[in-house]
Amino acid sequence: MPFLFEKKEHKKDAHEYIEITGYEGAVSNLVVPAQIEGLPVEAIGNHSFSARQDLKSVTLPETIKTLYGFAFHNCRNLKKISLFDSIDDYYDGVCRQCDSLSEIDITINRTWFEVIRNFLSDNDRTLHFTIRVRQEKEKDQGVTGPGNEIYVTSSLTFPEYVYDFNENTMARTIQFSIAGSGMFYRECVDRRSINYREYDKLFEKAKIDGGSVSEDIAVGRLLYPVELDDRYRLMYEEYVSGCGLSILKRYIEGAKDDPAPAVNMIRELLRYSGEKELFSRGAIDEAISCSVELGLTEVTAILMESGSGAGSEKSAAMRFEF
Repeated sequence: MPFLFEKKEHKKDAHEYIEITGYEGAVSNLVVPAQIEGLPVEAIGNHSFSARQDLKSVTLPETIKTLYGFAFHNCRNLKKISLFDSIDDYYDGVCRQCDSLSEIDITINRTWFEVIRNFLSDNDRTLHFTIRVRQEKEKDQGVTGPGNEIYVTSSLTFPEYVYDFNENTMARTIQFSIAGSGMFYRECVDRRSINYREYDKLFEKAKIDGGSVSEDIAVGRLLYPVELDDRYRLMYEEYVSGCGLSILKRYIEGAKDDPAPAVNMIRELLRYSGEKELFSRGAIDEAISCSVELGLTEVTAILMESGSGAGSEKSAAMRFEF
């Protein structure tokens, strides 16, 4: 096995477990096993994968309880981490200086959101969370998991922020400042819950920052509307409608390198039904033109199907050329 590890004895109950200390050879998509030599894998050791430039994704099993200091520090190509809320101990710098890290996929089985807080504290860049929370089985919402559990999914984007200081030599003081809405968004998560109402209220601050981050916040809340109040739903609909072409073009561009997730997002957005149309006829026509130019057959077909009932002459011409 390419994993480097040590057998440990737990200080409280003396049970044996495995602590991962590294990996021999190159690995792009790291999948940590739940067991090694019949023992549960419960920890990722200090600096186990620090400064590895080959890592692009990491998947951790539910047996993991401890992430020691700087476990994935300075893995500059690491983009995604998938894990569970089984983490009891998260030490300093686990994902610090992971400049490409943007996606955290987490399954919440014990209503423990602390690990989300830890990632947000450890990284000041924009982070996108896909959060699946297990519900009581009698609830009729969500997605059925392997053990017939019911999961409700939310998609939350936490903007970046900049923590800066300026020295006032005349007053002999140091003045601290925070730029960006990211710090405020991070305060919406506590150990046992996420305050979705407060998250939605902060959108006015996110719009000031602008760009793709505010678009991602709005799209995530509309497609996965956990505890989404009607007034905020309408606010997000109006915002997406106002920058619909920008959103579609961004996903179309993304489909060049990673087709599956981009195509899925385009399809879900076009299926969305609410009080307000998210995309105008003109936005869809422009998106079709962009998709045709890039040679993205599947995306073009999806966009054309979405606009097939509008009777646009431009769309008809596109369908003929296609």
